[in-house]
Amino acid sequence: MEGKNSKWLIPGTAFVIIILVIIWLGRDFVSGTQKDVDEQNRQYLTELAIQSAQAIKNTVSMQLENIESIANIIGNQDEFSMDYTMSVLDAEFHSSNFKRLAYIPPDGYAVSTDSEVFSVQDREYYHKALNGESNVSDVIVDKIGGGYINVYAVPLYHAEKLTGVIIATNETDLFSEILNFRTFYGEGYSYIIQKDGTPVVFSAGKADFRQFDNLFAELDKSGVEESEIAQMKQDMEQNDDGIIEYSMDDVPTVGAYRKIGINDWYVVTVVPRASVYENTDRIVVRNRQMAMITTVLLTALCVLIVLQNYKSDKKLSYLAYVDSFTGGNNLNRFKMLAARRIEKGVDSLYMVWVDIDNFKLINDMYGYQEGDAILLDMNRMISEIISTDDIYGRMSNDNFLCLVCCKDDEEVRNRDACFRERFREQQNNRGKRYNVIFTTGVYKITPDETDIGKIIDRTTMAHRRAKQMNSECKICFYNDTMREEAVRIKDIEDVMHGALGRKEFQVYLQPKCNMNTGAIEGAEALVRWMRDGRVMYPSDFIPVFERNGFIVNLDLYTLEEVCRMQRYWLDMGFNPPAVSVNQSKPLVYGKDYVQKVLNIVRRYDLPPNLIEIELLESLIHDNIDALQKITEELGQNGILVCIDDFGSGYSSLNLIKDICADVLKIDRAFLNNAETNQRAWIVLKNVVELAKGLDMSVVVEGVETENQAALLKEVGCTTAQGYLYAKPMPVSEYEKRIKNNREQNE
Repeated sequence: MEGKNSKWLIPGTAFVIIILVIIWLGRDFVSGTQKDVDEQNRQYLTELAIQSAQAIKNTVSMQLENIESIANIIGNQDEFSMDYTMSVLDAEFHSSNFKRLAYIPPDGYAVSTDSEVFSVQDREYYHKALNGESNVSDVIVDKIGGGYINVYAVPLYHAEKLTGVIIATNETDLFSEILNFRTFYGEGYSYIIQKDGTPVVFSAGKADFRQFDNLFAELDKSGVEESEIAQMKQDMEQNDDGIIEYSMDDVPTVGAYRKIGINDWYVVTVVPRASVYENTDRIVVRNRQMAMITTVLLTALCVLIVLQNYKSDKKLSYLAYVDSFTGGNNLNRFKMLAARRIEKGVDSLYMVWVDIDNFKLINDMYGYQEGDAILLDMNRMISEIISTDDIYGRMSNDNFLCLVCCKDDEEVRNRDACFRERFREQQNNRGKRYNVIFTTGVYKITPDETDIGKIIDRTTMAHRRAKQMNSECKICFYNDTMREEAVRIKDIEDVMHGALGRKEFQVYLQPKCNMNTGAIEGAEALVRWMRDGRVMYPSDFIPVFERNGFIVNLDLYTLEEVCRMQRYWLDMGFNPPAVSVNQSKPLVYGKDYVQKVLNIVRRYDLPPNLIEIELLESLIHDNIDALQKITEELGQNGILVCIDDFGSGYSSLNLIKDICADVLKIDRAFLNNAETNQRAWIVLKNVVELAKGLDMSVVVEGVETENQAALLKEVGCTTAQGYLYAKPMPVSEYEKRIKNNREQNE
């Protein structure tokens, strides 16, 4: 349970994080959209304020330019004339929309186009104009008739001297009309204020705003934060623009303020907040809905993905940990469970590997259905034999691994024997006519071991050793000798390819001698491994090469070395006898074997009868039909063929009959029996005669005594190989022997 929880901790955490990220992204999207739309609205409102300010400024500039033009006309007369001045002003009055125009002499009493005379000495615009500054006044009360007006004043020069001021009066409502454009469905309006907050002009129809005397005081009354009011004042002092939000008569309002560039006037464009954000709110609501829908869909998608992954994980877990045939643990699951139990430090644990001998043969003979039934029975019985705390699993085919707790080796043997006996009884009860033999390898786990790989490897070593036993009860316990053997084999396998390339494998030759004359009639090529200054004999490495397949490389190498050697002797003028070369089963039954032999022989332009291929009798028995074709093809190409170790087992006369061989080499075991057994002597004698009758040469190997030589001569054998005549020797020594042999013949 702990494992399952930890297994889903990371995916579960990741899932929650993904959902939270999706929600956060949705909120961020909605918030971002709202901010973007708000910013667009603010920019639009600011743009309206800019347009209003520009409209006011353009109007004032145009009016001042118009009056300055009038002042220029008046100032250009030769002699300044009051009558002429008033006539020009009167003409302009009738052609313009000014309320009145007036000339103000330096004494400060204005004479207007409507025949009024009044003092303006107290007006700021008058003094600014006297100082040479064209200007427009703030909103003031008209001295003639009352009402709110704005006065445009420009200085009048004649003969480059200031001679007075020209003014023009407009009702303030003119500015109100300019500000009275429709925005936000008629809800927007504008007004002009001074920097100190005093109102200057209001939009037409918005007279209610005339009630406040100062905007800043009104904002403070409406509950606007002091910091925001202070920011607005600071902006105006620094001639900056800005946006402010406040409530006026409990109506949330947004105002954009912009400097006009005339006096210290600012235009403020005001819109109820609901009007500004009406479209925004709809967009935000839609986006919020879309975000929620998207979040739900993405969440649902994530849930589906997680569920699908969960189902896939369960399926993969089943495939990864459950044996599809037995429904029990497979190797992966077994190793995981076994490793956990071993790590707990349980005493007296044993790793056991059990399989069936020749299980493939059972499938071939009795069918796969029968083989499957045996495996299921084997699985069931193992589960019955082991205790509840023990663990087992199927590795492959008929191979089962068990981790069992037993007090000693004897208990392991008893359980193994019980398993075999139960299985045998079941077979008998079912009327099965064949016997199932099991092989068991056992490794006792030491307290400090936790590496499951090494534990299984050592169990494998014990199992392999058990396979080599000749018994119906094959069980073997691991010991350090097996490990040493495994290390030795690994050491050989690590260097064998390099050793072959460095020619560390050297050919030794054991002569085949005529027992009557002692002359060398041939030789058998043997191999010695010259490794690190010491000699390794075939028994040390040939079994390893036969297991790993490297024997094929060594056999071809030996054949080539013999061909090179024979070629050399021919070139030296010798007439060397044939040399036999042993060939292994993997090479002989491999692809294009005969062609490989012929290619090597032809590479050295060698007479084919100088090479003799030795084939073990047991190898021929494996597939007589195939060997018959191979030996025929070799013989057709002049290569000699020798049947080796004849008589070492249960030899068949059909072998001699069917295989096209040139030489029959009789095994030393046959010779040893003939020394003490009359029947064996008779058989040996007749085999020699039979071989000669088939035109086959006979060689007996392992001849070590004079008695054996005498016996062979009695049965008609003339050629022998053994220590009585010569031991295996280096090529150089053999060369001397055949050289002496040639000289004696000469």
